[in-house]
Amino acid sequence: MLYVLHRGALMTVLRNECINVCVSCDDNYSQYAGVVIASILYNAAENDKLNFFVLDGGISEEHKKEILSLKYIKDCNISFVKINDELFEEYKKIKTHSYITLPACYRLRLSSLLPDIDRIIYFDCDIVVNSSLSALFNIDMGNYSIAGVKDINRRMLLKSESYINSGVLLLDLNRWRKNNVEEKLFEFTKANVNNIKKGDQEIINRCMAGDIKVIDDVWNVQSSNFTNRSSYTNKPKVVHFVAQKKPWHWASLSYHRDLYFKYLQLTPWKLSENDLEHWTKDNQIASLFAYLKYRPFFFLRPRFYEAVFKTYIKPIFEPKQPIIKSNTFIVWEPCSKSHSEVVPGYVKYLVDLGYHVSVICHTARFKEGLFARFKDEKVSLNKMNRKQVIKYFQKSDLSDVSGVLVTTVGKLCDEIHFEDAYKMFNENADKSKIYFVAHEAVHAVDANTWNKKLITLRELNYKGAESVVVNPHYFGKINILPKNDITNFVMVGAIKSYKKNDNTIINAVRELDKEGIRNFKITVIGKGHIRNIPPNIRKYFDMKGRLSFKKMYNELEKADFLLTAYDVDNPAHVRYNTTGTSGNFQLVYGFTLLPVIIKEFAQINRFTSQNAILYSAPANYSDAMERAINMTKAEYAEMENELKKTADEIYSESLKNLKDLIND
Repeated sequence: MLYVLHRGALMTVLRNECINVCVSCDDNYSQYAGVVIASILYNAAENDKLNFFVLDGGISEEHKKEILSLKYIKDCNISFVKINDELFEEYKKIKTHSYITLPACYRLRLSSLLPDIDRIIYFDCDIVVNSSLSALFNIDMGNYSIAGVKDINRRMLLKSESYINSGVLLLDLNRWRKNNVEEKLFEFTKANVNNIKKGDQEIINRCMAGDIKVIDDVWNVQSSNFTNRSSYTNKPKVVHFVAQKKPWHWASLSYHRDLYFKYLQLTPWKLSENDLEHWTKDNQIASLFAYLKYRPFFFLRPRFYEAVFKTYIKPIFEPKQPIIKSNTFIVWEPCSKSHSEVVPGYVKYLVDLGYHVSVICHTARFKEGLFARFKDEKVSLNKMNRKQVIKYFQKSDLSDVSGVLVTTVGKLCDEIHFEDAYKMFNENADKSKIYFVAHEAVHAVDANTWNKKLITLRELNYKGAESVVVNPHYFGKINILPKNDITNFVMVGAIKSYKKNDNTIINAVRELDKEGIRNFKITVIGKGHIRNIPPNIRKYFDMKGRLSFKKMYNELEKADFLLTAYDVDNPAHVRYNTTGTSGNFQLVYGFTLLPVIIKEFAQINRFTSQNAILYSAPANYSDAMERAINMTKAEYAEMENELKKTADEIYSESLKNLKDLIND
């Protein structure tokens, strides 16, 4: 269904409770208008209600349907406003650049074309948006009719300090009607038609001088060949491709060209992988030669070096910040050596709640493939060292983010005074936006300092203490495989001959070997050496050592069962039944690995005889392994399915718990 605008029909939804956006084009530029709309929808905040008006200079029905299909990115209103070219006869006489077409002048009659709209943002079609438009739309315009960003033309700025680029405009259409702006623009054009060289931009700046508000140039970063030309920010909110060769031209060298293709891939006009490679990489050498032919002595211009310095060199010395988009939640793992495995799981919950997630953890974990199986456009991975991270949080008031989740609060304070963790943040930061994950509760519960709004990976079983349970067991795309012909057990963690729990497993392997049960192997991931294993049973152990996350994921995916040997008499293990949990359980849930586990530790972790191999005492460990080895593929698949159901239940409960905590 195509939306056709007629006065009053959409009055209720098209007032200022919506962010009103306008683009104009003919059929030739409909694709580029679609990219503008796609970029806006992609970066919109969850609460942004967007209403688009496409000024229709002859768009085909097919292309209208393709533009309407963009609502899959985010629900919105898209209306096509048919243009009567007779209203623009005078504007047709303007002699200007060939790439400035008649639809560029449609903006000059917006107050009558959109009679029910009070305020609107206008965009040219050579633009992409990288931010929610809420802040732009709600700028205080005072008594001005137009707001925009200064143009990069220095000669024009010498004539007027408020000379703006007309590619991005915020328009108060009520004031336009009150002050008869349309008629003024028309009469100016009629009187100066032979002297206008820069089309609609010149008309607006010359006719409306004194009625223009200049706004922050991040809302119209004018991106040219090699460099930014207006703002040198690393985080432009709106990019305007002002070079003559637009990003869709083979000879384009626009600095932010990749952004255009990023958003193009969200549209019906997206390229195949081969074509995308060709346009974004293969063309670059040819583009450079084309530019040298066009401007062979560009390197003699002082402004070129100024722009290069500000674009490429100056940002190196600027304070490092995480990637922030609209509706961003930061996930920060401050521990450099452990607990990183929980990060993808927490990120997944936040993505499913509709957030863009900006991840901060030790960069070595990214290199090891922490997110090797988790690819999502709503996830950004930051390369920041601890000093840069701390500096950011101490300076930021967090007003530009939806929240911060610290996945190991114990690294910011001791395990009694969790309130001290807030000292790591700016004193003006909104504490209600900051959430902490605690991996140990016993000391705070004993000291009566525990806060029930702290997040734990599992419910607490200690002195009636409560928490918000959010169990992170997502690692990305995992293939659930049938049982191997040679049963593949896996152990995660150091194996040492003097450890009682390791001896439990070693003794069980001895018994199996003695009984002639030999169709199994044990893959050991973690520190340890084969010399710690008795020589006569070493053949059953495949010592992998410490692996990267990527390689560990591969080994876990291939395994059938995960071996644990928790000891009810070991104080270090008691916490797995009371106030803490083991990383092994996250792997069990995430990779659907049937655990071999003692009964005393099973119930609280939601393991039963239907989804796990249970044993009653260390002396029965070999029996448990034998049951696993002798299990048929059909029996294994049935138990695997039960474990998957359990993991899915935990996920659903955790997602709701986190949502309720954030919305509280």
